[in-house]
Amino acid sequence: MQRKTKIITAVTVAIAAITLGSGTVIEMHAANDVGSVSQTTAPSTVTADSTKLTADSTSGTKQNYTVKYADKGTGDQSATLQKKTYGSANSAENQVDYVGTNTEGARVKLNGSTTAVVQGVMGHTYVHWNKGDWSVTAVASNADETGTPTQFAKQVNKQITSSSLPKSADTGAITVYSGTEKDEANSVSWQNGKQLYTVSGKTAASTVKLAQDAD
Repeated sequence: MQRKTKIITAVTVAIAAITLGSGTVIEMHAANDVGSVSQTTAPSTVTADSTKLTADSTSGTKQNYTVKYADKGTGDQSATLQKKTYGSANSAENQVDYVGTNTEGARVKLNGSTTAVVQGVMGHTYVHWNKGDWSVTAVASNADETGTPTQFAKQVNKQITSSSLPKSADTGAITVYSGTEKDEANSVSWQNGKQLYTVSGKTAASTVKLAQDAD
């Protein structure tokens, strides 16, 4: 956005909420507004498993924005990337659903030297592991006949190993599902200082890929 040359004699930037040291999201407007994906860290397009997502709309401010993505094949909204700025790094970190290494359950080997924990809950199997500052949970329905939960977890682990997750992340969490979801149930979130980034999407591969390309 080009800077205005007109001299501004009054404060035009409205601060809707600033509560430093709390969980309140900082909202700023006027000169901080974003109107295109190029003004954000979000990619304009993402391709994963033959699905191509294109940035469809961008709204918000440089501190707090939302980018929505449409599936080029169907035209349906399929993913969203959001950035929120909190009053402190601790408040932003608390929003990340990080799962530690003390999870109980049967252990299973994934790709390479990765070891995961398997749990079964209410018709679903959860495969969980940690990768650096990230926690990863792959969820498969027990009624899904396309593959085993471990196979799905291996696919996810391969994707996040072959292409890095956001390097700026202080901590992050991934929760993805083996089937295509009606809603944007798949989630990748990470904290970078006071900023929280969240990607939600209908498919696991495209959601993870969007996060990988957002750094």
